Amino acid sequence: MYSKKTPQAPPIPRGGACNNCKRRKMRCDGQRPICGPCSRSSSLVDCQYGRTHADRLQEQISVLETRLEQLQNGPNDSNTRPNPLALHDPYASRNFPVLGHNTPTENELIEAFLPYTSQLGFFLNAKTLLDAFSNPMSDPTQRPTHALSASMVLLGAYFSRYLIQNSSITLELIETYLSKAVQATSLGLSELHPQRILHTLQANIVIAHYFFLHNRVIKGKWHLDHAVSLVLSARLHQIRSSLFQFQFPNRNVQNVSEEGEQINAMWTVLALNCLWSAAEGIPASIAYTTEQRRIDTPWPLDSGSYSETTLPPSLKTSHTIQKFLSGIPDEGNSILALHAKATILFEQTTVFWKRYTDGTQPPSSAARTFTNTTESRDFQSSYQTLSSLLTHLLNNIPPVDGNQFRPYLEQETKLRLLTIHIVVRVTIIRLQCTFSAYFPFRGPVLLEMANGIMECLTKADVDSIFLDPIMAVLLRVPAAVFMGAIRTYSCTGYNSAEVQNHTNNLNQIKHLMARYSNGNPLMASKLLEIDQQLASLNNTMY
Repeated sequence: MYSKKTPQAPPIPRGGACNNCKRRKMRCDGQRPICGPCSRSSSLVDCQYGRTHADRLQEQISVLETRLEQLQNGPNDSNTRPNPLALHDPYASRNFPVLGHNTPTENELIEAFLPYTSQLGFFLNAKTLLDAFSNPMSDPTQRPTHALSASMVLLGAYFSRYLIQNSSITLELIETYLSKAVQATSLGLSELHPQRILHTLQANIVIAHYFFLHNRVIKGKWHLDHAVSLVLSARLHQIRSSLFQFQFPNRNVQNVSEEGEQINAMWTVLALNCLWSAAEGIPASIAYTTEQRRIDTPWPLDSGSYSETTLPPSLKTSHTIQKFLSGIPDEGNSILALHAKATILFEQTTVFWKRYTDGTQPPSSAARTFTNTTESRDFQSSYQTLSSLLTHLLNNIPPVDGNQFRPYLEQETKLRLLTIHIVVRVTIIRLQCTFSAYFPFRGPVLLEMANGIMECLTKADVDSIFLDPIMAVLLRVPAAVFMGAIRTYSCTGYNSAEVQNHTNNLNQIKHLMARYSNGNPLMASKLLEIDQQLASLNNTMY
């Protein structure tokens, strides 16, 4: 008898271990992109070989000391020679166009981007990234990748032109920034940065919003789908999954805050995918109701809320969305969690709406006929489930203008709550439109939701701010409700006060959309659709 030995990996040259194995004093097999020991610990990032951050810093210090000595010796010193060395930060190669005298710097453009991050699906700490980006001696691992910084510069240029009214930002310059951002993002995963997956994911989200704003929805969806692919390939949908009973909970992140960023990244991508898919009337790319793509990641917390107490090491979760759709109570009460829930119900209701109507809003009379009692019962059951979930969610969203527990809300928080309120109310309108195709006279419910949207817009004080790009799509829904009410009240001889009230609300929506149409072709196109529908309505009434 003999004992069967496990095949051993061939020896690697001295010093050939990855930096992680060196630090942990483990035997490394030198495999790339991830060595054996690191792959068994479910590392999220590829192994790094060669010089460490400390080595790079020491090299920079040596070059700076040499340059300082030259400057101190003076230009006339006979021993002074031109310095052949040039400082090169591998995390900061830019290749941006030559800027004019009055053109903002990259730092200034990123700073111009900061106030609007919450409306653009930004889950990382933008202020920390800018601080690191602005400091040449900062830790390169804390700085944004080329892909992420290029996308932030792009949106900063957009805001500088259209919100700050900086005339030095030309359309040609923005197109150059766009080209650089798209190219850099396509190469994002090849950058030597420990956070290249999250940063590339974030860059795709930022660029997707740029395309959405410009009514280039197909390109926006492409970048959003790429973010979805990164989420699934990095298994961010399985963070803290009960499937992995023996996996260390924090997936080799440095601290609980980094794990929180991964959790927030997953839910941000899923929410945006649900939101824009529903806006297009199609199912989400992430089949989260299937066993293969189910979401086990716990509900997200708001940034800065992650700790060993709120996310204990022993926490394991599973079937997060399935439990929510089944009505099982959970602790997903953060603003990001409420936003995710709203978009999930928006997508679920859209699938239901498309299944049972012709997809018009409000639906035509051509509702699909049930073939048997089982199908009718399924319809009633799905409707009741969605209605119950939406009602419960609407009652649990904090008011846009605060409450007795939070009497003062920052504008950023107001805008995020505004988006959630409007998504939920638009979803209820869509659900009721589906139901009214079979059971008419749902008008009062539609008007209640549309009036609620107008109330939220008033409380949020939406003057001179930037709105989430999805608002262009959502605001068409209450506009359609008010136009339907105008038609009904005008044709049936109800009092003119009601007609005037709905007309005022419709005009308010149009005025708001017109204000935000500058630099926002998506908003301009949706406003044009409303004008065309209103013209058609007037032709039939008079």
